[in-house]
Amino acid sequence: MTQLSPNRVLVLGRPRHVLQDVMEQLTASGVSVQGSTDAQYAADLFDARDFDVISFGGAVSGSLNEQLRREFARQNPRVQFVDALAPIAARQIVLALKGGSRQWHYLARSRVVEDGLDYLLKAIIIKPCAVRIEVCRSFDAPPPSVEVVDQSDAVAGFFERRIDARYREHGQLLLLTLNDAEYCLHRMQPLVAAAEGAPSQ
Repeated sequence: MTQLSPNRVLVLGRPRHVLQDVMEQLTASGVSVQGSTDAQYAADLFDARDFDVISFGGAVSGSLNEQLRREFARQNPRVQFVDALAPIAARQIVLALKGGSRQWHYLARSRVVEDGLDYLLKAIIIKPCAVRIEVCRSFDAPPPSVEVVDQSDAVAGFFERRIDARYREHGQLLLLTLNDAEYCLHRMQPLVAAAEGAPSQ
């Protein structure tokens, strides 16, 4: 990966182990990063002029998220904000550092629909690739935090996998990864059709 150390990132999150993991991944990618679990004091502890990207973890939401965005934007109108979601927060942040553009080589469309109590993941694959589907569980769920639902090889064309209703319990996000190079997220609760970071149907 291209060295990105000149880019400066601030990561704000609540669970310390999640924050540490994201920071380690970014550091390994050559990104200069600082982080804090004291998001409520972040505007006093940090100056947005020192950063290119400020990332908010899922636990830094609502009014606190909005307040921090306003205060940091006043300090630095050019800073980028990212609402990052584990387990792909580091990838989201690196994408933001690269300008947020992405060329899709394997995935044309992706969506999740409900079929009774089950989910159906439907996608259109552009060319053959390895597909991995994982359920990311909520922070209060017992381990594992990420559970692999399916790993298979996909051919070009229509792709569909059933996600059993049992994954509704503690299931927060559905992560679709193609050839370990492209990914998209679908929220499981509440269910929405369009995936984050992916072309939707």
